[in-house]
Amino acid sequence: MRRCVGVLMVCTLLLSIGSTANATRTWNSGTTGSWNTATNWNGNTLPSTGETAQINNGTCNVDATPTNTPGIVLMGNGGATDVGVMNVSSSMSIYKSGSSELLCLLKTNGGSNETVNVKNGGSLRVGASGPANGGTFEARLVTGSAVTTGTAALNLQTGGTLDVDVLTKGLKSVTGATFNATGGTLVVRNMIYRFGAKSENAGYGFNQGTCTLEIGSIGTVAAIQVGNSTNADDYAVGTGGTINIDIASASSFDKILQYGNVANTANATLQIDLLGTYIPAVGTTFNVWSFSVTGKSGSGTFATVPAGWTATWIDTDSDTITDTLQLKYIPEPATMALFGLGLLAMRRNKK
Repeated sequence: MRRCVGVLMVCTLLLSIGSTANATRTWNSGTTGSWNTATNWNGNTLPSTGETAQINNGTCNVDATPTNTPGIVLMGNGGATDVGVMNVSSSMSIYKSGSSELLCLLKTNGGSNETVNVKNGGSLRVGASGPANGGTFEARLVTGSAVTTGTAALNLQTGGTLDVDVLTKGLKSVTGATFNATGGTLVVRNMIYRFGAKSENAGYGFNQGTCTLEIGSIGTVAAIQVGNSTNADDYAVGTGGTINIDIASASSFDKILQYGNVANTANATLQIDLLGTYIPAVGTTFNVWSFSVTGKSGSGTFATVPAGWTATWIDTDSDTITDTLQLKYIPEPATMALFGLGLLAMRRNKK
């Protein structure tokens, strides 16, 4: 009898855990206030770990790290009069195992207008809850059928950090989703696609704006894709935007693989970070940006390049099309002299 009771208790517990993980906690319509104030949510209860947090109408301020980690945040349910805002000015993480939707604005058709602002001091991480989960995890701004009315805006502001596995606006036919970067740091660990302004195909491409793009997690070497096998995306870095390339060795450095069309880096800033104690040999080259197919091109002279480096779009297959962004380490003689003096000083100190 005791064994049966024990089994029953375990089953009840598992059922309750499962129901909690799949539950949805909704922001009280029209409310303006803090995420961590329980009375702002239905049932006067904060979203539990792994739950879906639904914000349709009102302003939710993430002004302190959420007490629990939500599995998904959904913005908007298609109501024609909904206006929902989430302001992130603290540290927030959104994790969901085995799901491709983690941050979703304007979930269904309708005229609602939903906005997420990552503000100064705010840090929003949207991704997998662990390396073993696998799959693609997205900051997906629009899902479902094409939305002809309503807007979904993700705004990255000066001093904010947005860290995502995948950044996409969902369907290529959707025109209401925008990524607006007026500063801050955008960390992309996997892929960007269907985000930006391009006249045909209703917005293929990505416009980085004036933020800093960090490839992979900060201070590590990684690779990202722009577009995928079915999306040939353009890429433009806004004037004042920055691309940060981390280099750990002659064979280990950040890379961008672009599916499809043109890339333009004109008037952007190039930042290069050497990791650890690595110093390239003079003349070492690093091909950091390439295209998945031939006939596609990159162009644009960076407004700022670190001293001792060149950054040039080159033709690697002799078809007169510049298809690779190549960095080259050519330090000035004065820089090399200072480097030599530094090594000499280190040797003397060791003695």
